[in-house]
Amino acid sequence: MAEMPENITALREMLRPCRLCPRRCGVDRTAGEIGSCRIGATARVASLGPHFGEEPALVGRGGSGTIFFSGCNLHCVFCQNCDISQTDLGALVPSGRLAGMALGLGRRGCENI
Repeated sequence: MAEMPENITALREMLRPCRLCPRRCGVDRTAGEIGSCRIGATARVASLGPHFGEEPALVGRGGSGTIFFSGCNLHCVFCQNCDISQTDLGALVPSGRLAGMALGLGRRGCENI
């Protein structure tokens, strides 16, 4: 395996036992265990695209580039996106592909990600 920068190695180590969020559930996400977020070591993307529903200063002409993730660990009772965020809908997306998705939104003219 190619050497990873020190900060990426440190972040991967936080996946076993998982302590990425305040819940600190302690599962080993690198071994496929699922914690409070219902997500393993790979992000789950429910949808992406330009969003025009915010203030004009934020969306500009090209919209805000949105990437909606599933598996939020907060479980907020009044979440406006709970049908996406508090489920396991969507596709598992490796980090390199996720970066490409964000860059693609920029190429499509989105003002921000």
